[in-house]
Amino acid sequence: MASKEGFELLDIKGVDRKVQHLFSEVLQEDDFGRLWANYNDGSGNIVDQEVISLSKLKFSSCGILHFSPANPFSARSLYISDSVANLISFAQSYSSRLSWDYAAFIATGAKKERDLFLEVVGKYPSVKKYYAVYGHSLIGRIRDCKVQHWLRGEDCSFRIDGEVVVANYHGKDFMLAGEKFSLRNHLRQLGIRQRLSALKNRKWDVENYYFFKWQSGN
Repeated sequence: MASKEGFELLDIKGVDRKVQHLFSEVLQEDDFGRLWANYNDGSGNIVDQEVISLSKLKFSSCGILHFSPANPFSARSLYISDSVANLISFAQSYSSRLSWDYAAFIATGAKKERDLFLEVVGKYPSVKKYYAVYGHSLIGRIRDCKVQHWLRGEDCSFRIDGEVVVANYHGKDFMLAGEKFSLRNHLRQLGIRQRLSALKNRKWDVENYYFFKWQSGN
């Protein structure tokens, strides 16, 4: 796939060919012009697929997908999201400002599995910087926090009680109003140093990079 000039759907959406080639290892194109990517379990078996078409995106319900254009032991930055499409749009947004030569990418299914996630993170032992590419929604902000805790080798459970997010950490409940809940505020409340950078679309009324760049027709 790396020898392809590009993908028709990504051309239509205005995705740079360099970005397309970056993801060519994990994307496949069917006869209808749809793109799909396989998500695997810990044994390498395909458990679901993400399907990208002109008008909609089908998320993978489980499993994980990961790759790096560099040798895994050379990757220095790790970008984590819930969708390949979102990572593509993010890479397109920053294509003129960032180099992906020593980057690695992880896309998790909707059902995130801690052990599987940590197993994949362990395949990139030289990574020094971690980035979460999730949406602005409350669920997206909670996902930022889950990834941060997992990277620390621990866990924290979250529940939504009315307009309040309740985080249970080491058996103790910590509460924040949903409108104020963020990775930074959550970690400040717990007194934990932030290890993960949460990268959000600058347009707060847009959920994530995918919906801004693709569904808007830009």
